[in-house]
Amino acid sequence: MGEKVISRRRLIRLGAVLGLGSVGASMAAGCGVEIGSSETQGSPTAAADAPEVGEGEAIAKGSELAPGTALPFTNADTGQAGILVRLQSGEFAAYSAVCTHQACTVAYKDGKLACPCHGSVFDPAKSAAVVTGPAQTPLPEMDIEIKEGKVFLA
Repeated sequence: MGEKVISRRRLIRLGAVLGLGSVGASMAAGCGVEIGSSETQGSPTAAADAPEVGEGEAIAKGSELAPGTALPFTNADTGQAGILVRLQSGEFAAYSAVCTHQACTVAYKDGKLACPCHGSVFDPAKSAAVVTGPAQTPLPEMDIEIKEGKVFLA
């Protein structure tokens, strides 16, 4: 697979979408992410390594994610950060990774989607319902399709 180059404009837009100012980037610099990890950290490394997919493109092969794991990705059409979750049941769900409280990027941890900024927690098995505030509304769901063993952004 070839190396993907993004324009400076797209990089700046991605940084803005992820809410990574100079303070946030330096605070998150020590964190990392691994595809299929049960704990993602929402770091600049994670964003840089996250696949960028457009509508109708595959986010991942279903076999890449074990139940109880997640994969961050970016919607190439909108620049929005998303997160694909394989629930313990084996089903897939995808949500915006942008917290509905103050727009920080959530990460998957211990079966939930957690915001590192103010502590909001969302349950991906219950349509990303708020488990712990201060967020008041669930994360928006992103449409996906499963075809030929792959998960596609719909």
